[in-house]
Amino acid sequence: MDVKDLLERSGFTGLEAGLAVAITQLGDVSVWWAAPLALVLTAAKVWAQQRIKAKGAA
Repeated sequence: MDVKDLLERSGFTGLEAGLAVAITQLGDVSVWWAAPLALVLTAAKVWAQQRIKAKGAA
């Protein structure tokens, strides 16, 4: 794994965490829900990436 890849992954992780906190704040829900929400966002991102790769390979 090179430095650029590591920085990109770290950036996406931070973005997902920030987005999850913002969603919980806007929804007036306890910030405790930000961690599970961040996991759901990550899973959705991975699913979308796999679909895009599969479409490109077909």
